[in-house]
Amino acid sequence: MAKNILVTGFEPFGGRGENPSLQVLSRLKAPAGARLFKARLPVSGRAVGPRIAALIARHKPDLVVSLGLAAGEAAIRVERFAVNVADYAIKDNSGWQPEGNKLDAAGPAAYFVTADPLKLAAAARRAGAPAYVSNHAGGYVCNTLMYRALATLKAAGCGARYAFIHLPVSTEMALREKPGKNISPSLPLDLLVKAVGAVIKEAATRAH
Repeated sequence: MAKNILVTGFEPFGGRGENPSLQVLSRLKAPAGARLFKARLPVSGRAVGPRIAALIARHKPDLVVSLGLAAGEAAIRVERFAVNVADYAIKDNSGWQPEGNKLDAAGPAAYFVTADPLKLAAAARRAGAPAYVSNHAGGYVCNTLMYRALATLKAAGCGARYAFIHLPVSTEMALREKPGKNISPSLPLDLLVKAVGAVIKEAATRAH
């Protein structure tokens, strides 16, 4: 059972005033017998790597779960691996927009997550939320975070598990979209919180 759990969410980006990863993060509670550390991350490809490395060094987690927004999705998406590329369709919040840059010139092409995505997606579905395993986290800051986090954990040799969960827009966010605008698929915030809690509990029971 994981003793120390680090969960991260991202600040708003892309013109939205909210991010469901932060909405969920604020309502999460620690599984029994564990300590839960929460952190808000910048949507900045250059800053997110040093930030996650500092958080891992400070909290020494047994489990790290990162949450992000995948607008347009109708389900929770559990990512399988991070790729060695930064290819941003839009500028990040610092104004950076790399086009196909390698994240690490000497690094591997990809890192696989270390918490079983099939079991985590199944846990989310048991909680009542549609969920599936994704083989591509995209080329934006979410993927950058995944790659940097997995590289940091591998270099530390601590055996901590890592998972990345992409969330759809919350229904509460969708209801605040301007009339006449194409509304994103969504899931209720209460359900997102319940599903992510179930995912964390599943991952925690399998972490050392």
